[in-house]
Amino acid sequence: MFNKAQIRKVKIAKAAMRLIREQGYLQFSMNELAKEVEVTAGTLYRTFASKDDLLVYLFSSVIETLAESMYKFSRMELSAKEKIVCFHCYQFYLRQFYPDSASLDLIGTNKAMFDQARPETREKFQHIFDMSSVKIRKQFSDLVENGKVKADEELLYQVLRQMTIIGRGGMVISNHVFIPQEVFKIEDLVSLCCHTLDQLDWQGEEGRADKRLILLALRSEVEQSVSELW
Repeated sequence: MFNKAQIRKVKIAKAAMRLIREQGYLQFSMNELAKEVEVTAGTLYRTFASKDDLLVYLFSSVIETLAESMYKFSRMELSAKEKIVCFHCYQFYLRQFYPDSASLDLIGTNKAMFDQARPETREKFQHIFDMSSVKIRKQFSDLVENGKVKADEELLYQVLRQMTIIGRGGMVISNHVFIPQEVFKIEDLVSLCCHTLDQLDWQGEEGRADKRLILLALRSEVEQSVSELW
């Protein structure tokens, strides 16, 4: 059970996420946040010592959400290829069908925003980002180690880079002001992911890519976790 301080911290963070999505980080102010959640400035700054500290907390929460989704997909009755497709399509699916529940888009690391951050804040962000990258890289290296894929290291990480571009690109498209939502569908992203992963020599059923199962897994995970997201 959360105590009152933890509940207040989550409430403040949720309100900050909403305001930042609406206004952008540069326009967002701590004073406005205090009014939004109806707390004094003193209470707000006891919860988050600065705007930078709040940003680090939000970014950590985004990364934790992605890590949790990776874990949940890994536990599903899916092939190794299907699990990877689900993970890289998750954010696009969430934004397309539950845009109000999507987390803050910090993965692209807005340059203007980070140019204003303190050096120690940038270092914290770098550490969080690096830890996330290590997990994703390990997901691919484990494929070879566990005999699910035959591939040399160069090809393996070439495919990883391509999947990263596809996943991040899907997020940009899903948030684009001038691209109608119906133009690019989740099925397009799933197909592109499958085609990219086909470069690897999958062993047995681990190379299965049943798009129906992938879409069902995405829907199941998003619907289960959407109430827990920012």
